[in-house]
Amino acid sequence: MLHKKWVLSVALVASLLFMSGCSSTADPESAPASSSTAQEPGQEEASGPTPDISGVPEIVATVNGEEITKADFTRIYEGQFAQVMQQAQLSGQELDQDQLRKQTTEGLVNTELLIQQASKKKIFATSKDLDKALLDVAKSNDMDSKEFLAAMDGQGVDEDAVRAQLKTQLEVERLISKEVGDFTPSEKDVKAAYEVVKDQYKGKGTAETKAPKVPSYKEIKPELEQQLKLQKEGAAVKEYTAVLRKDAKVEMKM
Repeated sequence: MLHKKWVLSVALVASLLFMSGCSSTADPESAPASSSTAQEPGQEEASGPTPDISGVPEIVATVNGEEITKADFTRIYEGQFAQVMQQAQLSGQELDQDQLRKQTTEGLVNTELLIQQASKKKIFATSKDLDKALLDVAKSNDMDSKEFLAAMDGQGVDEDAVRAQLKTQLEVERLISKEVGDFTPSEKDVKAAYEVVKDQYKGKGTAETKAPKVPSYKEIKPELEQQLKLQKEGAAVKEYTAVLRKDAKVEMKM
């Protein structure tokens, strides 16, 4: 099974928009030790809810004349559903699919705005860039480039489609870096986040049971850094796309 790092750029940016302000690591039940139990898209328990795309039109939205199709929506919605469903189960909340469908559509619209803006800013990824990105994502899946392409082909995504998706992803990431900035958290911020994690772990203890063991700072630091970076970046991207949207012609179909 392919690593979760391999996602379409629309899924990448949509996930940034969804998770802004979230703090998964602060909860011991969703800390690194439990990440291996996360469900992949399409692996929901048979007895649980399934992605509901009934009523989704063939054209979900248009952005400056560019269409976002039902196929685009379905691919992203099904991937987000598994992640959000797990988070809802951990928190004991009920998943609101109407809200998730709305978030997915908004994420797709904002991503299309970023794609168009990257083109306007003449931000382009070269063949050399794509070769390196392909190698990187293959390595993240413990494969070489040929093995990765073969695996993707087995899932119905040929090499041209893989390279096209990588190109879009690279260009959007570069636009965000250029226009929004770098959000590498400071050591002070990371340590403050770690203190929150420790408090959360302590709160899990009861009179009958001990609190779970707190991961060491060294163990959890990379995840905390990534989480803080995504939170800050996600908030900044929201602000940036809101500005782009003011001058855009967006028509929502659902």
